[in-house]
Amino acid sequence: MSPVDGKKIDRTTRADDGLSRVDRKRKETRARIIREAEHLMRTSPVDEVTIQDITDAADVGHGTFYLHFKSKYEVLLPVVQQVAEDCDRTLQQAMKDIDDPAEVVCCSARYMGRMVLEDPLWRWMLKHSGMPLEDMCGAIGHFAARDLGRGLLSGRFNLPDLAVATSCLGGAFVNGLLTAIDSDDPGRAIDQVAELTLRLLGISADEARLVAAKSLPDINETNQSMTGEA
Repeated sequence: MSPVDGKKIDRTTRADDGLSRVDRKRKETRARIIREAEHLMRTSPVDEVTIQDITDAADVGHGTFYLHFKSKYEVLLPVVQQVAEDCDRTLQQAMKDIDDPAEVVCCSARYMGRMVLEDPLWRWMLKHSGMPLEDMCGAIGHFAARDLGRGLLSGRFNLPDLAVATSCLGGAFVNGLLTAIDSDDPGRAIDQVAELTLRLLGISADEARLVAAKSLPDINETNQSMTGEA
């Protein structure tokens, strides 16, 4: 089960007082298209969902759809971005007592990798959407830049340039996930990707192996504490 499964994710967009009535309506329409597209793609095979299905469910015309998205696949990007943000928020809470940037980066990669492979829309997007690598990296890239930046400032990581490192490591992570999808042991493959990431950041091979083998925090327990569930 995905770390965010079982929790109803609110995809609605709050009205911004700073927006005009037209812009607010456009924003609300976009949010409705995304919400209905996600529902359809989670309840039917993605390949079978058509733009007509999405526009009918969202009660909009084709012209309105194309004002916001170039294809049905492009609708997936904000969906998976939201899933990644929800996962990251839970991870940050679960790792709030971890001071070592290397452990934070490693733990995040291991959990995020598992979340991606357990989510059918993420898996489909990785294997079949044809979406550019930069867009896939962008769905999780700002989390990586944040954590890499902390390690750079603390001196834990040896990086010549944060932007270049984020781009390179993001591409390596996504390609690692593509390999893990077809692996006999996806969890182990993801852990190896995380270990190699640490080594690229200047962590010794022995230490990277030890950090990548640590037990992961209980994210389900964190979810319960954040939602107030027993």
